[in-house]
Amino acid sequence: MTQTKSFRVVADEIPFEHVQKDKIYKTFFAISDYYKKKPNPGACHLISSVFHVLLKEQDIENDLCIGEVLTENALFFDHSWIEIDGRVFDIAIQLTLQNETNPPVYAGYDLYTKRIAYRVYGVDSPSGFDLDAKKVFETPFLKYMNGYGNFKESAWQLVKVIGKDLRLNFDLKELPKRYANTQRKFISR
Repeated sequence: MTQTKSFRVVADEIPFEHVQKDKIYKTFFAISDYYKKKPNPGACHLISSVFHVLLKEQDIENDLCIGEVLTENALFFDHSWIEIDGRVFDIAIQLTLQNETNPPVYAGYDLYTKRIAYRVYGVDSPSGFDLDAKKVFETPFLKYMNGYGNFKESAWQLVKVIGKDLRLNFDLKELPKRYANTQRKFISR
């Protein structure tokens, strides 16, 4: 099967209705574009965290999810993603720790096949989380964001950089305060 439409066009055709649909779409692709310019394999926890904040700052309710995912090959992996109205949005799946490339998931749809994503999000593997996923889940959100060291001012700097593409302006001294009580939602269906 050959992809003839861009992921943006396909996402726009996905049956997903939301009052903030345009902002969700723009935010999804602003992060995706940044991620393509500066790939970071296995950065699902970071990418989902940034996505969560950018959506919340536009008054879009969403869940920052962590759990295990089951692939079509019956393999499990630990992962983070966003859910809006129970629908999966997964940008980080595009480049995994195993350097696998996959199409992104938008509102539960695989943007390559244009079908419901074949991965099952929020399942329990026999072994459970690995040490990295356990650490992320147990680390308070604010501490995680403040401690992400690949940017001058932590992961908040990434929120600010991508936010500029969305015409959002943040004060990095005030922004983190709004997320002091944020927690990841463990998904196990």
